[in-house]
Amino acid sequence: MKHLQAASEKLLEHLIFTLNHCMELKKDGVDPMMPFAIVIKGNDKLIKTFSGDSPEYADKMFERTIREEAPDFVIYAYDTYIRADDARYDGVLLKAYDKTDTEIYLVGQKFRPKTESEDFLQIGNPVFLGTIENIF
Repeated sequence: MKHLQAASEKLLEHLIFTLNHCMELKKDGVDPMMPFAIVIKGNDKLIKTFSGDSPEYADKMFERTIREEAPDFVIYAYDTYIRADDARYDGVLLKAYDKTDTEIYLVGQKFRPKTESEDFLQIGNPVFLGTIENIF
């Protein structure tokens, strides 16, 4: 398993852009957040949303996007829960794909959602959660 430091500079730029976009959505009170991907091919950058009944459907659409569109990079983001310190936090999970890399990088970010009585709060820094094999 590679570490996030092995990822290309371009992939990291797209990952940070997508993470910041997620945090802005959460800050604005978007809950739940529709799974989406930032798809980069050459100089073109497109946001695709994956609406459907289940997280599995969104995962399939992420995979289909890679297979059918042959992009250079895809950063896929969706709501999740992150466990840390024996507690469960609201979070977002990002899967970062680079067509030239053998791994897909997983990054999570914890947050406290905006409510009527509390403001949104990003909790800590993004956390590298590991990799999965890039089978594409």
